[in-house]
Amino acid sequence: MMLKFTNRNNNRLGEPIYISKEWIVAVYENNTNGGSLTTVIYGGPGKTEWHVEEGLSEVIKIIK
Repeated sequence: MMLKFTNRNNNRLGEPIYISKEWIVAVYENNTNGGSLTTVIYGGPGKTEWHVEEGLSEVIKIIK
């Protein structure tokens, strides 16, 4: 199952990103420069970090 999030990567800011539910290993909040929070989804075959706009509680709801 593919889950839709909003990308926070500077090169793709605001674009949709689809992540396989089976690849998600961890989800956590991370402070970025300027003190704003971003949610990080970690996993995948290459141990990738995806930074998304959705808050931690919203990401957990999407995953469930």
